[in-house]
Formats: sequence, C-alpha cells, structure tokens
Amino acid sequence: MGNAEDLTIEAVRLARDLCMGMGAFVVSTRGDVRFELAEAGSAGVGERVLALARSCLERPGAQGNEPFWNAEILGEDESADESLACVAVPVRAGAELVGLLGVVDTWLPELDEEQRLGLLRLTQALGDQVARGQLALGGPSSYGPDDRVEVEEQPTESLGFAVFDESAETDGGPEGGPGASTDETAGGTVHPEGVELLDEVIENLPDGLVVTRDDGAIVFANAAVSDMSGLLPEEILAKDIAEILHSSDPDADSAASLLDVPFPGQRLDLEHVDGESLAVQVSGTRFQSRAIGDCHVAILREALAVAGVSSSTTLSVLLDALDEGIVVCDAEGIVRIANRGALALQGLPTDEDLVGRSFPYSPALCSSDGSPLTESHHPMSRALNGTVVRSEQLQLAGEDRRHLVASAKPFELEDGSVGALLVLRDVTTQLEEEAWLMHLALHDPLTGLANRYLLLDYLRRVLLQFRTRGGSIALVFLDLDDFKMINDRFGHDVGDEVLVAVGRRIQGAVRSSDIVARLGGDEFVVAHAASDDPGEIEMVISRIRKTLTAPYQVRGQTLAVSASIGWVAADPRHEDPTTLLVRADREMYRRKSARRRAAEAQQ
Repeated sequence: MGNAEDLTIEAVRLARDLCMGMGAFVVSTRGDVRFELAEAGSAGVGERVLALARSCLERPGAQGNEPFWNAEILGEDESADESLACVAVPVRAGAELVGLLGVVDTWLPELDEEQRLGLLRLTQALGDQVARGQLALGGPSSYGPDDRVEVEEQPTESLGFAVFDESAETDGGPEGGPGASTDETAGGTVHPEGVELLDEVIENLPDGLVVTRDDGAIVFANAAVSDMSGLLPEEILAKDIAEILHSSDPDADSAASLLDVPFPGQRLDLEHVDGESLAVQVSGTRFQSRAIGDCHVAILREALAVAGVSSSTTLSVLLDALDEGIVVCDAEGIVRIANRGALALQGLPTDEDLVGRSFPYSPALCSSDGSPLTESHHPMSRALNGTVVRSEQLQLAGEDRRHLVASAKPFELEDGSVGALLVLRDVTTQLEEEAWLMHLALHDPLTGLANRYLLLDYLRRVLLQFRTRGGSIALVFLDLDDFKMINDRFGHDVGDEVLVAVGRRIQGAVRSSDIVARLGGDEFVVAHAASDDPGEIEMVISRIRKTLTAPYQVRGQTLAVSASIGWVAADPRHEDPTTLLVRADREMYRRKSARRRAAEAQQ
C-alpha cells in the first residue's frame, strides 16, 4: 500500500474517531465510495452508507468549503432513532471539487471547533495529494453510482480498510495492492476478534516465531525472538535471517536451509547482542504469501526446553492459559480440542474432558434476551452447517449472569475434512465499564441529571421526528435566584446538596418521559413534549415553582430557594437544538429582569 493510499485510510479513520461516529467515508465526484465502520452492524448498513455518501454530492453544501449535514429520508413507518446521518466536508484540489469526506452515525452532535478544524485539515491533506497527482479519490476501478454492491459490515480494527473495488475479485500482484485478492481476510472468512486473538497469541507465545522472504530478509518476528536475541523489533526487521541464526554446516546460510526443517527441527545457534549464542531448536516450512510471494515461517525454541515436551502438551498449556473459550469439532460434532475457558463459559465443570465426546449443548447458554438457546440456533451447530457466526451476543445464566460474545465458522481439519471452530469471550466487565463510562459522559456527576450533551442529542432526535410526524416540544429554562449567597454563606458543600435536592424536586414535578438536565452551576432545563396549548406549559411551570419554593433542610439549616423560569415552544421545521436552548435562556433572563424591575419599582 502506497503512502497516498495510507493517507486516505488514515484520513477516514481519523475523521471517524474525531467525531466519535460509527463510520466514515470518502466519496469522489463520480460517486466512487470508500468507507470504514467501527463495529459490526445490521445487514444492509453498508449499502445505506454508500447511498448516503453519494446523496451528499447533491446537497448544496457540497459546492461550498464548510462542513454540512445530510441524513437518510425516512418513510412514515421508520424510526428516526435508526436513521443514518452524516456530516460531510468538501475535498478540493485547488479550486476543483474532487469529492467529500464524511462521518456517519445514527446521530451526530454539532461539531465543536476542534472537530471542525480537524475535518478541514484532513480534507486539505487529501486535496493536496489529489492536486499533486498522488491520489485519485475512489480509484479508477471503484464502483460507480449505478453499480450494485453487496456489502457486509465488519469491524475493521484488525481486518483493515474496506475498499469496494471491482479489482478485488481478480488476482492481485505480489505487493498486495488494491488488486490483491482479499477473500480470506477483508472478504470476511476470518473473524476480526479471531484476528485480534491470534495477534495476542502470537505475541504471548513462549516460543519464537519468525517469517522471512525467500531472500532471507526478516519481515516478522514476535516478542520471544526479540527476547532471545536482545534486539529491538525494528533492529530484527532490518536483518537477514543468516545474521542471527548460525548452523554448524557452513553451507547452511539460506532461509530454506535454516528454516525449512520439519518438527522437531534442527539445532542452531541464535546470536545475542552481548556476543553470546543461545542454542535453539528451529522447525518450519516454506509457503506462498499473496502479499510478498515465497516466504518461510519457523518456530524457535530454546534447545533445553525441547526435551520431554511434546507439541500437543505445549498447545494444551497455551490454550488453557487463554481467557477465551476455544472448541474445535469435527464434521460429526465430536470435540477435537476444548480448553478450560470453553467449559467455564458454558457453565460446565472445568475438570471435564470433552475431547472425543459429542459437543455439549449447555442449557445454561441463553440468547441475548435471556431466552433458552436451542441446539439448532447454537453457533456451533450453525458453523457445522456451513454458516459463519460473527460476534453473536449470548448470556450465561446463573446467579452471576455473564454476557458473552460467540463467534464460529467452518474449520478445515488436518485430515482435510471440515469441522467447526467456536470462540467464546466474556464481555461482562467490558459492557459494564462501557455503560458506566457512557453514563458519566451523558450525565451531570453531581445531580445525576442529563447534561448538555445528552439534552441536545435528545432535542435533535425529537425535532427530527416532529418534522416527519408532527408534534411539539417546549423547553423550560430555570435559573436559581441568588444561589451564590448560599455558597458564600454556608459553603459549597451545602450548596451542592441544595442543587441535588433541586434536581430531585424538578424531576418529581414533571412527567417521567420529560428530560431534566443540569447545564452547570444553578441552571436547569426541562424538555417537555406537549401540545401547542400554552396553558399546559404554564401548569408544568406552576408545579415546578411550587415544589421548588418549599423550604430545604440541609445540615441543620432551613433554606429558601426560588427560581426564574422562562419557556419557549420549538418550531421543528426551522429550528435546531442549540438555537432552541439559546431562545429559552434569553426568555428566562427576560422574565428575570422584568421581575427585578417590578420589585425595584415597588420599593
């Protein structure tokens, strides 16, 4: 992959991460699209992203220079919560529009200045590459707007950038460029979590793993090789294999003679940076890589560690050390390999030996909704029938309910027959941490109420829904009167307890479907979906005012709190959430000033 292609991929990923979207895309003015999704989605999301990206070209904002918004057009029976939206930025090579860079999600917040400038810098970098002739957005063989594209969404953290290219179905060159075949990687037969697991396994192997080109140049070495040689990873990659491995046979100086030896291999000396040599047992083979052609791969074991230890013993110890559960069955459903994790994650005793027995369909495994998982719907059964299962969410029933992710696929065994591989992973802690972090990101840490970010997101979705289905919403803005006096006289601890009490009282005065938010300080907002009748809003405000004015008992102090309250009704056709919030804020201050002037006139 060339530097220009790297830039396109990096720009898309940076745009996605910068705006915290589910994905991002680049679309050329011809309608060629390249995109990447952060995680697996429902069927058809890829085609929807393609259609949304191309529709951006028809928006007036595509002719400008600033970010602009676009969204899917909803049918009457479709939910706004599930519709895709995007923010797109024109990419220009000089004055010429060459395409758009966009970020996609089911919703997207308004860009802050850092996000806006970041997207503009990314588009400028892409435009500069196009202007210098080093990059063509979409590429000459990408799908055009009239082509039908079958899309399957995949996590791309390990699988790489999704390029929908006609040439992907033809044989590629040895450099693995856009024309290279990707059927077994980006095409989807390797599960991304399996790739991530494989990366972890390789880096934690107790033995060294090395891959060289046919000329002996080292193209990969795991951490164990670095430990054995004392070389840094980047120093190893700069060497020929014959520089670090030495044989007693002076003619054995090629990659083939050093590495292509069946197990248990041959004894060689591994050179260490301190001048000493380490005796290692080396076994490996030659293979054909689609990326770089003829290669050699070999395992390096310390010679002293080889005696008395079989490869099957090493594999068993390695698999049992994994947190993930791994099961391999033959075509008849008989277990060939099963580690302790696979037993534990199915609610089975970990001292059982499953090898040689039929796969146990544990009744403790449930679907994501908690319903019993039937044998026919079990990932292992589906994989034995030829189906690839990716990141299916399951539950392990019991007193301590666990959340699992299961992946399974057909798996070719050593005798040439086809069985199935099942990988189970416990994601309970991850989901709990994500839920807690999400709560912290969307709620005020003091009162537990919604924060500004969550309020604006709610208003954005509601206003979009009202535009298609009708409805109304009122925004009630509250500012506590003279609250600074409480902090100054009794301290901020007392002031914080008052704010918590105020939040609870406001929530008790409105409907459970209303959103109550604290914007910071002593400012609160209520989003009330209602009719257009002003009398209804006045009743809501009356309840809030009544409950707020009751005395507060805090740390032995009796305190009185009042609030200035203003409200506005939204116009879903012409209003965005930020403008609505500003109008409510101004209305509150208008009423607060009117009350102050009236009080001064009476004195």
